[in-house]
Amino acid sequence: MSSVAQEVLRLRAVAALVAGRDREDVASLSGVSLKAVDNWWAKWRAGGRDALLARPCGRPAGIHQLLSESEQAAARQAVLDHWPCGFGLAARPGS
Repeated sequence: MSSVAQEVLRLRAVAALVAGRDREDVASLSGVSLKAVDNWWAKWRAGGRDALLARPCGRPAGIHQLLSESEQAAARQAVLDHWPCGFGLAARPGS
């Protein structure tokens, strides 16, 4: 299930709880565990709608870069300025 679909599921489940539906019914209709419904309810109560929205996964881009921007630019330029055969590599497969 996509993160957007999961977000919609969480929002609909909480809306059903706000409307007075039983936790067990919401879990059954949503196809999730009672624990999931309870977690969503707790998040909604603590942080509102924003607490149920999808968040990006993984580390932010570039957080573990070893080279500075100038070093990256120099490495790119070195690759562009030289032919593979200059490094003892074949220019193309089978050459």
